Amino acid sequence: MRYIIAAAESGSFRRAAQDLGVEQSAISRRIRDVEDEIGAQLFRRHSAGVHLTEIGRQFLRQASPVAHQIGSALESARTIAAAGRHLRIGVFGPLTMGFLSELFGAFRRDRPGTRLQFSEASSPELIAAVRRGQLDVGVVAEASPGRGYAMTHLWNEPVYLAMAESDPLADRKVVRWCDLRNHHFVVTDLPTGDFAKAYLERQLMVPRDALRIEQLSVTRESLMQIVAHGGGITIAGSAHVRFGHSGITFRLIEDAMLRYGAVHPGGALPRDLERLLMLAKSLSERDQAWFTRQRLIRPEHRRGPRVDRLRSARGRTLDRLQ
Repeated sequence: MRYIIAAAESGSFRRAAQDLGVEQSAISRRIRDVEDEIGAQLFRRHSAGVHLTEIGRQFLRQASPVAHQIGSALESARTIAAAGRHLRIGVFGPLTMGFLSELFGAFRRDRPGTRLQFSEASSPELIAAVRRGQLDVGVVAEASPGRGYAMTHLWNEPVYLAMAESDPLADRKVVRWCDLRNHHFVVTDLPTGDFAKAYLERQLMVPRDALRIEQLSVTRESLMQIVAHGGGITIAGSAHVRFGHSGITFRLIEDAMLRYGAVHPGGALPRDLERLLMLAKSLSERDQAWFTRQRLIRPEHRRGPRVDRLRSARGRTLDRLQ
């Protein structure tokens, strides 16, 4: 109907196409389809353009109010749909880790009409929520592709040891798992703490009764204060190292690396989710210098981090991470 009204008002398929921003062939073809359906011509074609036939004038007189109502209904539906647009995002860990803060900031600027709803849970819980349709996407650690969902690899991240500045291990440039088997670890009882405890159990390779891992009912921030006061050591990601913590030294753990990815439904995706994943992919393709500044590892790099490239920090010396 928009094509027919535009052609009738302009007296030309070419000018109607220009006004509507479409190809002239689309105007001509769609009007011809309507004429074939009716069994009569709506327009007379001539060298100067087109004009309505008598049947065309009657058709337009009766159909124009309906077209206006349909247009209003469509616009109203678009307004309601835009107001209700949202993405349900689950994250394992803080939003400061990896490049998530930059990713979601870029998405908000690109899609200001879409609300982002965040929740935090363990990686298995996030995968289950995506499979049940309760989440649109989940950012998970150390997960493998499986049935009922697809996975997009986002970034790799080295693992650091966090300890008090007075800890003897702080004198080392890098530590190894074998150096840590008799040390007292502290973790939270949050999903990240559950993950850290299970990860430490796998990496330390000591009998369960010999493990010294204490799980505390505190926030991540409080845990770091406990570590700074000498209440134990813990493991940390690049986000903690980038922002730094007073009284804490961070050291790389040799060959320790975590893989992070986005879990989402397979097949055709909603436009907003597709756009979010496209933005994530563009961030994961940044140059190596950007990843080095973020203390992250590009997705295609599978090997452990180089000590001289991802430097450690201690106290207020020149290599302190700010």
